[in-house]
Amino acid sequence: MKDKLTVGILSDSPMLTTGYATIASNVANILSKEGHQVIYFASNYLGQPLMPGVKFEDNRTLDFTIIGQGQQPYFNDLLEIYCRKFKLDVLFILLDTFMLYGGDGWFLNKDTAPAKTIFYYPSDGGAGMPLQCEKILEKVDLPVAMAKFGRDQVKKIHNIDTDYIPHAVDTKNYYKLKDEERATLKKNWGLENKFVVGVVARNQGRKMLDRTFKSFKLFANDCPEAVLLLHTDPNDNAQVFPIQTLIDRYNLQNRVLYTGTRYYQGWSYAKMNEVYNLMDCFFLSTSGEGFGVPIIEAMATEVPVLATNYTTTKELVIDHESGLGIDLVGTTEEENPDVHGHEIIDGTLTGSWAVERGMCSIKDAAKKLKQLYDNPEERKVMGKNGRLAVLENYSWDVVGKMWIERIEKLGGII
Repeated sequence: MKDKLTVGILSDSPMLTTGYATIASNVANILSKEGHQVIYFASNYLGQPLMPGVKFEDNRTLDFTIIGQGQQPYFNDLLEIYCRKFKLDVLFILLDTFMLYGGDGWFLNKDTAPAKTIFYYPSDGGAGMPLQCEKILEKVDLPVAMAKFGRDQVKKIHNIDTDYIPHAVDTKNYYKLKDEERATLKKNWGLENKFVVGVVARNQGRKMLDRTFKSFKLFANDCPEAVLLLHTDPNDNAQVFPIQTLIDRYNLQNRVLYTGTRYYQGWSYAKMNEVYNLMDCFFLSTSGEGFGVPIIEAMATEVPVLATNYTTTKELVIDHESGLGIDLVGTTEEENPDVHGHEIIDGTLTGSWAVERGMCSIKDAAKKLKQLYDNPEERKVMGKNGRLAVLENYSWDVVGKMWIERIEKLGGII
């Protein structure tokens, strides 16, 4: 019986600033610290292998080997070769299911022996997994949902039993600053005496940032102190609409502030912690999340959350009383089902891969922004509830142990 494993991890390159890259590289570092050999197959990294000890400018290190991809995305052409070359005991994959399915179900035909396989999967909409992608879950040795929503949905619709491990944040990096520090921070950003509605999201279709601007405009009409703080790049080539167009359309020129982030360069944890500490509430008009890392980052910094009441908002926000959920268009809170399956409800549209997307009501969003604005003590309680929920459920101290146990068990150590 082995006492140490060789573990392969396939996900976004750890040099990127995506949520997947952040989660996968943390899992890799945790396993390396336990003495396991980790080889990270870095999707979208084209270059020579990098040895353990890669250091970023904020002194974070990557304590594992990094391998660049070949001619095809997601290591389609190299996965079988590398599983054998490195004699992997476990292969951990964190990607969207449709990336593994592609147009032809390519992963279904891969022989990843000798590795046992884990697929850490999202489900970010209604009606089940993206079309045909449940077959990926049936192929792997251990499918693991990143949210209770995804676990329960897959069981209900596809009758597949999966494990569940949530995403996590480092609570030493994300925390509430002292009141005097927050006041100084706001003053330095020109936000003194402002009610700051914060957004951390890329302008992709699924995030529905158009509804952010529309909701904020309705709210801001009655709240002259309100400012919309956007941690997004207005020049991102992947954006679905030009943000400045909506700012001009709704006369928000003096009410919107960008943090200055750029799509090609991430921010340090210290700078991101400052961004959240500028906020009086965090606002996400998403059409659905597989999990929602910025939500728990906001919760860790004791910022109340307002997010579309669809997919994971219930388990992250509503159940922990760390914020409010926004009703879908044409529905009331009571009409939003706990698990979005094949129910026909107002406020959804069918998107790519036949996944149902939720559309939040801009009127309900504006009303609940006003509720948060009018009730500072309620915001404070929500913030404390959020921090406690993260410490108990979504910190790496908790989640890291879950991953060690699952991977070592699958690899035959325990």
